[in-house]
Amino acid sequence: MIRPVFLVRCQGIVMQRQRVPWTRLRSRAGLAIQAVLACILFGIVPVIAIAQQDYWHFYIQPVAAISGSHVTFGDIAAPLTAQGRNQWANLSGQELWPAPETGRTMTLSRDQILSLLGQYMGRTARVCRVPSQVVLQGGGQVILEEDLQARIVTFLTPHARLMGEETVLRDYRLPSHIFLSHIQDRLEIELPGTLQPGRNSLRFVARAVDGTIVRRLTGTVFLDVWQSVPCAARPLNTGTPVGPEDIIFQRKNLAHLRETPWDGTGGPWQIRTPVGMDQVVYRSSLQPLPAVRKGDHVLLVYEGETVRLQILAQAMADGAVGETIPVRNLQNSSEILARIRDFETVVVR
Repeated sequence: MIRPVFLVRCQGIVMQRQRVPWTRLRSRAGLAIQAVLACILFGIVPVIAIAQQDYWHFYIQPVAAISGSHVTFGDIAAPLTAQGRNQWANLSGQELWPAPETGRTMTLSRDQILSLLGQYMGRTARVCRVPSQVVLQGGGQVILEEDLQARIVTFLTPHARLMGEETVLRDYRLPSHIFLSHIQDRLEIELPGTLQPGRNSLRFVARAVDGTIVRRLTGTVFLDVWQSVPCAARPLNTGTPVGPEDIIFQRKNLAHLRETPWDGTGGPWQIRTPVGMDQVVYRSSLQPLPAVRKGDHVLLVYEGETVRLQILAQAMADGAVGETIPVRNLQNSSEILARIRDFETVVVR
């Protein structure tokens, strides 16, 4: 058979390169295909997939309650991928190391877990994402932080509905988990005080089946309460009477207000401390509009059991109905304290 010869010129030198026969190439390709088939036949392909770097098929839970005498893979792991879910039925029941005694806990580091998984699960250990620490309890139950949040929402929602147009629970600061030593133990949530906008404290009480308190823990949650509250339509200075044209209602988060805002009722009012435009009008920013102002002439009435006298007097200070102010007797210039009955009368008893 004549073999074609190719001439290759490289830096002025003529070189010969022989073409590899097609039959030899075909034989090499056949060997490669046979090698791949052999890998599939003898289970080598799963090893390649399972050893894929930085790709996890299972997640090891940081906490778990173990009901049996031995820890199983299903007790501590959860599948992350389709491949993990496909293998879950065969792997979840695999027994591992002995479980802690009932009510006792066992704490294992990442290295310890990886070593034990390698011992009991072989290659599967290489595709397990393991936390820095795993805590196991023998028997009982474990309540995770996500479940605690759901329970808090159920517990606080009836209280929150009474507080505003829109309420949001957020920024939970809770235990990462709570172990209950027996399956019949229960966890109760308590609110130490009244639910308020902003951060609220909570108590978690673990009770045994007979009602005995086994354990107490604490946590907090932040409550946003959105309401339409009175705000200043223009800058309001001290002594300014408050009228409807001076107030607009804006939606505010009560959790970020320094105190309870004015509810828009009562009066007549005047401004006690200046309020800027669009700022919230607090109840403490208002004071009753004076029924009597300093310098006004009023009727001073003395009411005894059998005697009633009245003379003309002058108010020495502003005052609202029901308040006591000093007044000056215009006949002898003496000052006494009198209670304001209405816009023109003060009373001494």
